[in-house]
Amino acid sequence: MQVSKEIEVVLASRWSRFWAAFIDGLVMAIAYLPIVFIGQLEQLFYQSNNYLLDIAYFVSCYFLLNGYLLHKYGQTIGKNVFEISIVGIDNRRMGFKDIVLKRWIPSHLMVLIPFLPLIDILYIFRKDRRCLHDLVARSKVIDISKPKELDFSRAD
Repeated sequence: MQVSKEIEVVLASRWSRFWAAFIDGLVMAIAYLPIVFIGQLEQLFYQSNNYLLDIAYFVSCYFLLNGYLLHKYGQTIGKNVFEISIVGIDNRRMGFKDIVLKRWIPSHLMVLIPFLPLIDILYIFRKDRRCLHDLVARSKVIDISKPKELDFSRAD
């Protein structure tokens, strides 16, 4: 008789996803400070707007900071802190290319359409906790934390 042991997959909580996104935003804001400062100086003296350079800097920073974690574990810095990970709907790890092409690019292009980012976020209140960008990418975010056993007995 063959016994199949199925691993139970626990979806990441809405709050862990929120705080992970908050941390990711904070990290990117800090990484983006030099370009803001340089941009302010440039506008003061030259009245120039280099949007393409700004975008290239943002994308470079994002992947320098998160690329390894995304490739290896399906995580950003924030997701790593909260022990959650991006997987496909089949519960298998998504490759770096799939995460970027199917999830990251569409979610960043959504900002070009009014109200779509808000709709994207509100989708998390569905039963399956998948945002609109998760549906597009056929992905979900799961909890990968290991149960922690606490021993409150006193060792006298």
